[in-house]
Amino acid sequence: MESNIEKLKALVGKCRVGMLGCWEDDDTPMRFRPMSHVDVDDSGNLWFFTSADPEKIEQLKKHPAIQLTYSCENESTYLNISGAAHLSTNKGKMRELFNPYVKAWFPRGLEDPEIALLVVRPLEVEYWVSDDKKMLQNQRLMGREERVKDLHGKLEV
Repeated sequence: MESNIEKLKALVGKCRVGMLGCWEDDDTPMRFRPMSHVDVDDSGNLWFFTSADPEKIEQLKKHPAIQLTYSCENESTYLNISGAAHLSTNKGKMRELFNPYVKAWFPRGLEDPEIALLVVRPLEVEYWVSDDKKMLQNQRLMGREERVKDLHGKLEV
C-alpha cells in the first residue's frame, strides 16, 4: 500500500511550478508567487531555491504558515498544500539540489550571497485527480451524459 509521502511525491511529481502563498504581515492578505520545487524528500518536505533577503527571513520567522497550490491541467491533477516553511542555508543540500534550471535564476551559483533553500513541511494535502481521459471530459463538456469520475482526497503528512 502506498504511504502518504509516496502519494505526495507522485502527485507533486506531475507538476513543476506551484503558487506559494506567504503572509507578509498581519494586515495584508496572503501573497502568492510562482515557485518551482527541486525535490520532495523522504520526509515529505518540498525544497525550493530562493533569495534569502532580510525581509523574507523576518516574514517567515513571524509567519511560517504557507499555502502551496499546483494546477497541472495536462495531468488533470490539482493540489492544495497547507504547511509551514523555513529558510535553510545548508550548502551541502544546495550542492545536492543545484541544477541548470536554478542557475538561470542564480547565475553566480552557490557563490551568490543571497541563495537559500525554502523548505516547506506539508501538514495537509488536498488533491483532485481526474481518472478519465481528456476526450471523455471534452465529451461531457459538449453535453453528453458520460460521467467523469474525479478522485478527491486529503493526506496528513
